[in-house]
Amino acid sequence: MKRILTFLAVVISVTTFGQTAKEYLELGITKHNNKDFEGAIKEYSKAIKVDNNYTDAYFNKGTCELALKDFKSAKRDFDKAIEIDPKYIKAYYSRASVFVSQQKYVEALPDLDKTIELDPTTPNALTLRGQIRAQIGNKNGACEDFNSAKQNGDKQANKYLQQFCGNEQQVGESLMLNWPDEENWKVGDDQENETQHVLDLIHSNETINKWTELGNMTSIKGIKGVPVDKAMNLMFEQSKKQAPKSKLTFIEKDENAEYPWIIFTIESPSFKDDKTPESQLWYIVQGKQALYTNFRAVKEATISPELKEKWIKFFKSGKIVNK
Repeated sequence: MKRILTFLAVVISVTTFGQTAKEYLELGITKHNNKDFEGAIKEYSKAIKVDNNYTDAYFNKGTCELALKDFKSAKRDFDKAIEIDPKYIKAYYSRASVFVSQQKYVEALPDLDKTIELDPTTPNALTLRGQIRAQIGNKNGACEDFNSAKQNGDKQANKYLQQFCGNEQQVGESLMLNWPDEENWKVGDDQENETQHVLDLIHSNETINKWTELGNMTSIKGIKGVPVDKAMNLMFEQSKKQAPKSKLTFIEKDENAEYPWIIFTIESPSFKDDKTPESQLWYIVQGKQALYTNFRAVKEATISPELKEKWIKFFKSGKIVNK
C-alpha cells in the first residue's frame, strides 16, 4: 500500500507540475501580448523554475528580452531552447535576430542557414539572409534568396530584388534603384504582363489606397530609341487628361549618356474627379531593351526644394544592370 501511495503521489506531483508550468506560460503570454515584457519575463521564469526543459518558456522569455534589447539574456535563452530541442526552428531565427540587432551580420548567417535548412518557408528568413549576403558582397546568393522568398509569397522580397538585383529577377537588362531601408518601403502593388512591369512602393504603415508618399517603377518592355524629351511630353499629356491644371517643369537630362535619361516634375493642384493635389518627380531612362519610367509622388500641390533635391539625388543613384 505504501508503494502504491508513493507512486500516486509522484503521479499527482508530476501532473500538477506540468499544469503549473503551463499556467505560468499562459500568464506570460497574456502579458507578452500586452507588451508588458518585464511582467511576461517573470511569468516565463516561473514556468522554467517548475520545468527547466520547457522550450516554449525559454523561447518566449528570450523574445521579450530581445524586445527590451537585453541581447545577452535573449541569446542565452535561445541557446537553451536549441539545446533542449535542436530542431526548434523559431529559436534559430530569433537568435539570428539577436546578432542582427547588434550589427553582427556574419555571426547571424549560421542560424539563418539552419532555419532555412529546417524549413525554407520560415517567414522572413530568406529575405533577411539575402540582405546580409548582399551587404557582405555575395550578390548571387542574395538574389537567389530574394527569388526564393518571392516564390514563398514574401511580398517584401520584391523590394530587395529591385534594390540589389534589378527589376528583372535573373537575366536581361533592368534598372536598379536603391530605395532606402530607413524610409521603410514595402511593395504596395506589383503587376506584370508581356508588355510592362509596374511596381508601386509605399511606406510600411500605409496602404496603396491611402498613402502620403508613393514610389513607382515601370518597365515598358521592348521600347527602344525613344527620345527622352518625347517620353517626358507623353507623360505630361497623359497627366493633363486627368488633371488639366498640371504644370510640367524640366530639370535635367543627358541625351548623350549610354542610357539617356531625363528628370522633370509634374505638379497637379487637383484632378477632375478628386480635389486632392499630387506632385510627382519623374526619372525616365531609355535602356537598350526597355524604357524605364519612374517617379516619386506626394499629395501636395508642389514639391518642396528640399524634397526635390533629395529625390533627384536618389534617382541619379540608379543604374542599368545586365545579368
